Parts: sequence; C-alpha cells; structure tokens
Amino acid sequence: MKSLNVFFQDILVGRLLQSEDLTYSFSYSQQWLGYKNKFSLSLAMPLQAEPFGNRITLSFFENLLPEGGVREAIARSRQTQGPYEFLKEYGEDCAGAVIISGKEKSPYNPALESKNVPINMERVYDAIENHHSVAHVIAELEPGYLSLAGAQDKFPAIYADGIFFLPDNAGPTTHIIKVPINRQGIKESVFNEYYCMQLASLCGFNIPVNQIVYSGKHPLFVIERYDREKDRKGVVRRIHQQDFCQAQGFTSEKKYESKGGPSILDNYKLIVDNVTIKERLRSTYAYLDWICFNLLIGNNDSHSKNISFLLRDNRIELAPFYDLVSTALYPSLNRQFSFKIGGRDEYSQIGKNQFAELDRELGLKVGTMADRMKHTYQNINAHKDDLAKNITEMFSEVRIVSRISELIEHRAKGFSQQGVELLFSPISPFAAGSIKK
Repeated sequence: MKSLNVFFQDILVGRLLQSEDLTYSFSYSQQWLGYKNKFSLSLAMPLQAEPFGNRITLSFFENLLPEGGVREAIARSRQTQGPYEFLKEYGEDCAGAVIISGKEKSPYNPALESKNVPINMERVYDAIENHHSVAHVIAELEPGYLSLAGAQDKFPAIYADGIFFLPDNAGPTTHIIKVPINRQGIKESVFNEYYCMQLASLCGFNIPVNQIVYSGKHPLFVIERYDREKDRKGVVRRIHQQDFCQAQGFTSEKKYESKGGPSILDNYKLIVDNVTIKERLRSTYAYLDWICFNLLIGNNDSHSKNISFLLRDNRIELAPFYDLVSTALYPSLNRQFSFKIGGRDEYSQIGKNQFAELDRELGLKVGTMADRMKHTYQNINAHKDDLAKNITEMFSEVRIVSRISELIEHRAKGFSQQGVELLFSPISPFAAGSIKK
C-alpha cells in the first residue's frame, strides 16, 4: 500500500492510498475533521470519517493532472505513470488549496517566506521552438511544480516586474502561463484565447486578469490565478476550488457530455443547489450566458472541467470563467459542441426549438435561452470589431482575431436562420424566466 499526504497549508487534510491492484481511496484525517475551518475537497467527497472508494477518489485527484499529450510527454521523459506517481512528483502546487506530498509534514510552512527563483526562460522558449513539453521543462527546473490540469501545455509561475519565477518552500504560484499550441493546423492560439477572454470581459463576464507577454521569441498568455489571493499582510494564500467534474464525481475522460459526463441540466442543478440564495440568480444566468458565449465564439471545448466553484469564507461561488477559445476555427479540432441542446450538439442544427426544449428541461419560461442568446450576441457585437482592431494595432502580424469576429457574425446569421433572431433591440440582462430549486 502506497500513501500520499494531502495538506492545507501545514495541516493534514487526509491520506490518498494506492493499493497493490492500483485502486485508490482517500480518508479525511481526524485532525482535519476537528479543524475549525475545515472544508470538503469536493461536493462529491463530503466531510466524513469513512474512506472514499476508487471512483470518487479519482474524480478529485485525477482531475488535478495534465491530460493527453502533455501527460504522455512527461510520463515518457520522467518514467512517471498513474495519478499516484504524478502527484508524488508534482503535487506541491495544484489547482485549489491543497498540497500533496509523500512527506509526513507539509513542505509548505506559512510562517516562512518563500524565495522566488527566476525561471530560465531560454529553456522554455527552446522547448516551444522544438515542440517539446514546457511542463516537462518546469518540472525539471523545480521539482514539485507542474502544468495544471488540462490538455494544453502551460505552467504555473509568479510573474512580477517582467520576470517569471518559481517559489521554493512549496509556496503558491500566482499566474498561469500558456504557450502557443504546437499542433498542425492550429495557429495563433495565444492571441485566439486573449481575444476571447478580453471579449468576454467586455461583455460583463467575470474573467481573470490576463495579458500577452511578448518579450521573448514567442508570445505567452499570462493569467492571474483566481485561486490565489493576498491577505492583509501581502502574503499569497491558496483558495480552494473544484471543477464541475470533481464536484459531481466524474474523471477527466468524462468531461464531455457525449462521453458520459455532466449535461447542461446537471451543471445548472449543481449551481442552484450549492450557491447561496443571494447569488443564485446571478450565477445561473452567468452560466447560461457562458453557454451562449461559447456557442457564438465557436468554443467546442467548453466542457465541465472548464467551469469551477471557489470556496470563499465557507461559501461556494462560481469561479471566474477561463479557457475561452474559438476552437471552431481549427478544422482538426472537435466540431461538436461540448453539450447537447435539445438533443443536438452541432451548432448549425441548434435553433429556436432546441433552445425551447432546453428551457423546459431547466424549468425556465420558454424563450429564456433565446433571450440569453440575443443578450449575449448584442454585447459581443458591441465590442468584437473594436477589440479586434485594437489587438491587430498592437500585434500587426496577427490575423486570427478578425477571423474570430467574422466567425461570430457567421454563426449569428446561422442561429437567426434557425429561428433565434439575434438582431432585436437590447433587452434586460435578467430577462424572462425564473430560477427553480
């Protein structure tokens, strides 16, 4: 039996066990269950003395790992296989508040100030140039730190005064740095995501602060981590989060509805059942507008790992939105939307009738989703062209932002042909419909 300790700061939360048959279990520690400010790792893992079995345990811990080619590249170069070995090597700065380590005591001492070690960015740029994993480079530079969860190559860091750092003492990083995607047919991914994230912010979505840093050989997309914040003394603290797969007990292989993962209704109920009554209306409409925004920009990767809860002051709240990318511009990527709407996941087949069916599934007044589409498109349309112009003025070689703007217009016309007229006069952001619990 192998075990890893899970810490919050320097407090033992519990133990992750791997048996000889490679099944997993997790138990909260008595210390944690008696701790005044305790919290559950996920909604699927409530605070209890009894251990959790393999499926639920993996639904939290496996979702902390990188996916796909990033994980495979690290596994090949570091002879690291399976969640246990990955987390033992690289679990010191996960998404959320936990630290995972094979040590008996937490490697992080909140009383000690972490020293920031500059990252050798030449090695990072060389990895990009040679189509190697940047996450692997970071793992070699500072053991314990790795790419966060997801399929895209990225790394955590501290970005300050134009310099990228990694902390020692298992201290928290403050930024996520995404590098250009090196796959055939995928161009200008950094500018694609920057445009979509900036557009979402202009449309009123809660988005992390982000910027493009182009001081080296390649552009980098730098995002401030929303699961980190400074206290009154200026010390960076970890804030716990869980994505919607973790919250509902799904591993990453089921992040898409078509693979057996959560549906729009599942996620809607999750929000209604867990955010405060005060935040319920705002959060549910933010979620519905997120669906609409992704449909309009052509983000077919808007699965249930790309939406999360934050735990703040013992209250669950919807986290800022992230990973907004127009994937429809790339023919090699998935052509189907991440969720089914009225039984359909091809955008050209989604119209008035499908949105009405979704309204009925969610218990909303028929016409609510069509109104959300109108509201979202009108916000997008007010900003998309000026934003594209501003970005191309800053980066004259960039072509993709104008293509995204054109794609949005094309999709808006397509939805209009399907009975969802998007060119009506502006409506209230909280239009028809009521939230049912």
